[in-house]
Amino acid sequence: MFYEDFKELISESVPKERLTFDYTHPEFDRDQKYIVDCRINGMPKPLYLFAILNDSKCKDVMISMYQFERWGVKYNSVSIFEDQETINRRVLAKFSDIGEKQFSSLLSNKDRINKYLLEQIGIKY
Repeated sequence: MFYEDFKELISESVPKERLTFDYTHPEFDRDQKYIVDCRINGMPKPLYLFAILNDSKCKDVMISMYQFERWGVKYNSVSIFEDQETINRRVLAKFSDIGEKQFSSLLSNKDRINKYLLEQIGIKY
């Protein structure tokens, strides 16, 4: 249900022509190992949005971000947790070193997420 809520919120906030769900980098990731839950284009650096449900997904996102860094991919990250309080403290501490903008919970931050995304893509809230 969390991923469906994530997709619904993003789809309601951002014009569809700017969205790519389940994005993989066409040049560097031909095996499609490093999946971005949603890419928002139309800016000098695209936004990579990650929906984080649990420790495992948090670690996977962290690995992807490090790989993008290694490849020299330019982007801004936005991580949206189902409930950040359920993530292991050590995992979250490591994640915080590489993750940029974070929202601790989708449900309690819908308006903030919407406002943030609209500001990032240049649409007045």
